[in-house]
Amino acid sequence: RTRIAATDKAEAEKILVVKAAEADAESKYLAGVGVARQRQAIIQGLQDSVSNFSGNVDDVTPKDVLQLMLLTQYFDMMRDLG
Repeated sequence: RTRIAATDKAEAEKILVVKAAEADAESKYLAGVGVARQRQAIIQGLQDSVSNFSGNVDDVTPKDVLQLMLLTQYFDMMRDLG
């Protein structure tokens, strides 16, 4: 009887460990999906910004706009650090 109780307790602990691992894996998966969607939104926003800017200003290529954006981000970072 004690042996059966010990076996049942071990099985219950095993189930808890497995369920916790499954929950952790699901949480990490969903976090990864969230990061991927965030990156897609950032890329879409950059594409829209480049299109709008290069469409409204003559003699500006998308590469020029991207370089300007990167330079602006660099200056923003330097300001935040200083």
